[in-house]
Amino acid sequence: MKRAFSFGDKSIDAAVHQANSVRRIALIGTGTMGQGIALDLLDKSDCELVLLDICEDALQRTKKRFESLWAKQVATPRLRQEDADALAARVEYTDDFAKLADVDLIWEVATESSEIKAKIFTSIEEHADTDRLVAVFSNTSSHTTAELAELFKTQLFREKFLTVHGYFPFEVNRLIDVMKGKYASEEVFAFGVVFADQILEKAVIALPVDHHGYITDPIFQAMGAIISWDIRKSHDIIELGGLWELFTTNPFTVLDQTGHMPYTQSSRHLGQALPANDRLRCLYQRDGKFYPDWIAELEETGRTGVNSRSREGFFAWSDDKRPKAKSVLDPVSGSYAPTEEISRKDFWSYYEAAEGDRRAGKIKSVDSLIHVACANDAGGRAFRRYALPICLYALDMIQDCAATPGQINIATRAGLRFKVGLIEVIDGLIQHLTIDGLIELIRRARDENADNAYFVDMLDVDGQSGPRRGKPCLLHEMKNRNLTRLLGYGKYNGTPVAEVDFETGKYRGSYLDLKFYEPNPKDRVASIVFNCPMRGNVFNRAVIDQLDHALGRVLEMHHKGTCGAVLLTAAGSGMRMLGADAREFNRGWFQREKGYVPLPEEEAASSSRNGVGCFRILQRSPVASIGVFGEKWGGGAEFTYFLDLRYDVRANGFVYDSLNRKSSWQQANTYNQPELDFAILPGFGAVGELKRLGMGDSVIFEIFDVGMTADRAYQIGLSNGVFDDELEALRRGYERARNMAKDAPYSRALFKKELARGADDDELAHETGEVFNPTKNKFISTGLLALLDRGGRAPKMDYNCLDTQLPGWEYPVKNGLTSPTAKD
Repeated sequence: MKRAFSFGDKSIDAAVHQANSVRRIALIGTGTMGQGIALDLLDKSDCELVLLDICEDALQRTKKRFESLWAKQVATPRLRQEDADALAARVEYTDDFAKLADVDLIWEVATESSEIKAKIFTSIEEHADTDRLVAVFSNTSSHTTAELAELFKTQLFREKFLTVHGYFPFEVNRLIDVMKGKYASEEVFAFGVVFADQILEKAVIALPVDHHGYITDPIFQAMGAIISWDIRKSHDIIELGGLWELFTTNPFTVLDQTGHMPYTQSSRHLGQALPANDRLRCLYQRDGKFYPDWIAELEETGRTGVNSRSREGFFAWSDDKRPKAKSVLDPVSGSYAPTEEISRKDFWSYYEAAEGDRRAGKIKSVDSLIHVACANDAGGRAFRRYALPICLYALDMIQDCAATPGQINIATRAGLRFKVGLIEVIDGLIQHLTIDGLIELIRRARDENADNAYFVDMLDVDGQSGPRRGKPCLLHEMKNRNLTRLLGYGKYNGTPVAEVDFETGKYRGSYLDLKFYEPNPKDRVASIVFNCPMRGNVFNRAVIDQLDHALGRVLEMHHKGTCGAVLLTAAGSGMRMLGADAREFNRGWFQREKGYVPLPEEEAASSSRNGVGCFRILQRSPVASIGVFGEKWGGGAEFTYFLDLRYDVRANGFVYDSLNRKSSWQQANTYNQPELDFAILPGFGAVGELKRLGMGDSVIFEIFDVGMTADRAYQIGLSNGVFDDELEALRRGYERARNMAKDAPYSRALFKKELARGADDDELAHETGEVFNPTKNKFISTGLLALLDRGGRAPKMDYNCLDTQLPGWEYPVKNGLTSPTAKD
């Protein structure tokens, strides 16, 4: 959206104001990460950028890359020439640190070396204007915030310093970490979180307490390090690295894409700085070495991946536009050997897992991972030797209060692109084996590796040896407290929606694809933000589960009188809402060579039933609802038809004229229902809901055949307000929600019931009588006082419904959580 909004959260008002006041940002370092951050900032903000690098060649390469990228976008066309010129005008390329004197934010992304960072930080202190400077960020993969803050000489800079770390490739990876440390002020930390969340539009892992490498990096670092010491021949890189392909991808493939420097420098630092109780510290310090000799040799010879001169690293890469691995490194000879298939004889569990997923229409599922974990083959032994220590490390982070279960799960799914998060895997193992069974599986792994002291210590589950001596694994505490899951799962599709709070033993909302803002006592407006802008905020099984859980929280608050309305919107420029996730229309992983694999009829029907069921709860509830969205497609448009009010942000872009066969820049459609073009139906109820909203057949045909602009939707009464500015649309939408929240619950419930029922004069007379009965409608006395005693001050209305039966609505309680249902 390019600007931030507080959604009624008074605690972030100051941070929102600061984020919106940033006008000029300096990035120090124009390598892979620096370029990615720059492109993201240019796309997602209106800020001017100062790109600072002491290497003139690096600056020129960056400038050439950006100009080439924008030229291609103009030619496509995806970008107007005047917009490309405006982007170029916002960037200044320099090697002069004096340019830091007029910036609001500095982001260092030059190196992992603390020695080089110290020199950069000295220059920052010499040139930055402390009165203007809001914050200094540093991108690091292994350092704590405090370690780096202490490189500054003055307390003022330490208080403004945060580590803010994105993941490769930055401009298309959803995850970002913001870590406070012990020196940064609360105000600066709040600014960093808001900036990362609402300006950069990332899924933020906010860590108030220092932890080496945040959450994600130490897990990724360990994925490579834990197998690196066992690699003896070229095929080991394929077979042992293949274990991680069951979760995401081979870490050595990723390192060749990013370059090896972050990995090797992080290994050096972790080997020196990890605390004594870190389970995985032995991965970075063996016989005085931070990583094996064969990785050191790659670094010394400059073979650091696809971007090196030789285009070699752990693999040798082709010269294609999208490079492919041609061969794999032999760590003994340093030469490259042909890549071979993983042995079906030795690693049969890998293939059985893949076949099981194929038959079930799943992709890298928990079930397949459990199958491998328990197998008696090389694959099972690899899982137990390499994956279980990292599972234990995740449990350590929770036990040490370094992270929550939801944060770890989100970090591995969003940052490392696990198909199922690491905590989901642990929960799955517990459900399959029980806690005692999982403990025994880990002890089995320890016994299988009894000849290796490093693995004995890493696989210690009972607090008997190694860094965790005297501190039994979290599994023991879970057993004692009768906790069998770290996450809570959705009622429709069983995907994660909550995490356990170890202080209370209860579950609280934890969402990857949504943001939830609780209502403040005065406004009584909750806000739900669809938060996967990189994929257009699609509706998939996980989103339906998360939305259902979030709506359950809204209705629980309404029951208690603390929420009267909900604002729904979408993150990202243009506030786009795409429809149902097309990836879920195919059974299993879509492969071009195989073509479409039909989705079973009942599975497709279930998807429709669950989505409509979730939307219908909100529609029939006594909670007022308003949506503020931009461009909407398919199911994204259908969802808005269930809301009480719709505010639209005009969309502009290149629109193709099929008659003249050319594209021109103009107002684009905000309502799009293209389902019939793709041989499917609008499965979330578009036709019935448009009819309910008073749209005639010809208007419905118009929406489906050509789409509809925001202005046209407002003209026919489908839209309740149209705006050019996204922030203004949000401000107006929130204000409308705040006023709707004042409605008395009993009256609004009856009103919703009448809307659903239609005209019935006798029932209307009966309900009008009921509404004046204070034994049924307890709100009547307070409400009418405001109307009758115009000169007086009416008492504040008590909105809680705990002792009131609302007409047409129930609040059944299950397991201590409200599970909303609507009466027919």
